[in-house]
Amino acid sequence: MNKWLSLAGGLLGGYALLNTPLDGTFLNGLNPVVDGIGLIAMLVFSGALIYSGVRDWFQK
Repeated sequence: MNKWLSLAGGLLGGYALLNTPLDGTFLNGLNPVVDGIGLIAMLVFSGALIYSGVRDWFQK
């Protein structure tokens, strides 16, 4: 159960990074980098969550 919460937290963190408004701040130049990190985090954690769910489904 703790693994599921960690993966869901990583997915939520990636979503937050993807939707962070950086326009008008001193971090405006890093907006593409932050979007890329958020996108990669969402893909990795959602893939791990799907893999973990399918693996647990076939083990039972």
